[in-house]
Parts: sequence; structure tokens; C-alpha cells
Amino acid sequence: MDKAKRVKGEWKRLTVQAAAFLLMNPKLHHFFFGTIEQGKTKSVCVPGLNCYSCPAAIGACPIGSLQASMSGGYKKPAFPFYVLGFLLLFGLTFGRWICGWLCPFGWVQDLVYRIPFFKKFRTFRFERYLRYLKYAVLGILVIGLPLLSAFSGVLVPWFCKLLCPSGTLFGGIPLTLADSKLAAQTGFLFWWKIGVLLALFLLSLLISRPFCRYLCPLGAIYGLFNRIALVHLDYAPKQCVTCGKCETVCPMGINPKTQFRSAECIRCGRCARACPTDALHVRFGLRGK
Repeated sequence: MDKAKRVKGEWKRLTVQAAAFLLMNPKLHHFFFGTIEQGKTKSVCVPGLNCYSCPAAIGACPIGSLQASMSGGYKKPAFPFYVLGFLLLFGLTFGRWICGWLCPFGWVQDLVYRIPFFKKFRTFRFERYLRYLKYAVLGILVIGLPLLSAFSGVLVPWFCKLLCPSGTLFGGIPLTLADSKLAAQTGFLFWWKIGVLLALFLLSLLISRPFCRYLCPLGAIYGLFNRIALVHLDYAPKQCVTCGKCETVCPMGINPKTQFRSAECIRCGRCARACPTDALHVRFGLRGK
């Protein structure tokens, strides 16, 4: 347990995260009118977990698109060529760097974690087993149940409906506040998702990026490419003095010295900036031997 660690240059990453949110959600006027942007670009995926139903969004969330495409556009199940191709391209290029730099809900968790709290938990006993939950979420809520629903003729985007905190924060809450008729129709599912969001906010005060660690299916997908992605973390053991600073500041609770190719690493660069001997670097390009 320790207090939240500050790292030099962290404001630059937070600025990039904020800019990424605005680039994916530039139609801010929709927030005031309770309407949703309906432009042609809404059929194009964006790299982060950015809800299609966010009033200002100009693109589609790849997880929502994956669920929808398996229904064949609400007609019949179809192989999601476009979405999988998109995920393959961005996964091979960036891996989970997208989680660390571009994802709107990752940015929100980073901001919440910076709120002063008595104690911060870097990790805890058996925590590593919880990290497998995101693969269960991917397999069951994103692929399995939507596919079964599609075969019955009705698409139900189960992840969006039951769990997605980004959709609740950037879509459900703003639309409900702006539209009294919609607010009057809220029921159990809406308040369930509010509860999920509040629980994640509370956890984010204690532990960095709980949603990314344990529940995010998009992070699970991108993490599969971390070992071969062009954006990668390099470690030079001969320069390391085993001071432990890199491990202390890692927002994902891993040890960058031994897990620099881990599916959990979000390539945020905090470890590299904290390293006193430049033993760690986030690089773009083919890996060396």
C-alpha cells in the first residue's frame, strides 16, 4: 500500500487523453439538447471505449460494433470482417498503448485515482486472478450472448446493456439529464449501471484503473497483441539498478522489468519516466532480439 505516486511529465499524457476524448466527441452541443450525433462517420470505429450513444460522439465503439456486426445489421448473424480487421490493425500497431493514451474511460479512471485518499493499493493478494475476468466478459457478454440473441432474431448488446461504464457516464447520464421523458422511463437496468459506475469510481480511488485491469473486453483484445505490437516497452537489464521505482509507479500493478511484454502493460510510459538510468523506453518499430 502506498500513496499515489506522481511522475514527471504525466500532465502531457493527461493532455493527450483529453485531446483524444475531444477528437472522438467534438459535437459537444448535443449534450445541451439531449440529442445524439447522427453523422455518416458514426459507422466508423474509434480505437478507445467511446460509446456510440455519447451525444457528442462522431464514431462507434469497437466493442458495440462487434456485438452489432455479429447480427448482420439486425438481420442475421454475420462474420464481423470490418470490426475484426479494425481491431487487428490497431492491435498489431499499438497494442494496449491505446488504453494508456487514447481511451476516454481510462482517462477518467486516471483522474479519479489522482484524488487524494488515505491509502492507495498497488495490488493485493489473489488480484492476478481477477484479471482473467475481462476475458470472461469478452467471451460471454461481447461474443457469446449477443451471438445467441442474434440467432433468435433479436440483437441484445449485452455488454453495453449490463456493464459498460463508459456508455453510462458519457451516454446514459447526459441523455437522461437532458430529456425528462427519458428520465421518467429509467428502470432497474439504468440504476444497475449507475451502481456499476459508482463502484468503479470508488475502486478507482483506491486502486489504479480497476475497470482496465479486471473487466474491459477491449483491453483484453488489445492485450493479446502486446507481445508483437509495433508500440512496445523496451527493457535494458544492464542499465537497471533494481531501485524498484518503475514497479511503484505502474498504474496496472505489474513489474515492468519482468513483464514488459505483458498483456497488462498499457504502454503509458510512467515506468520509463520514473527510471533513473533510462533502462526502460516506450518505442515504435520492430523489436530487437
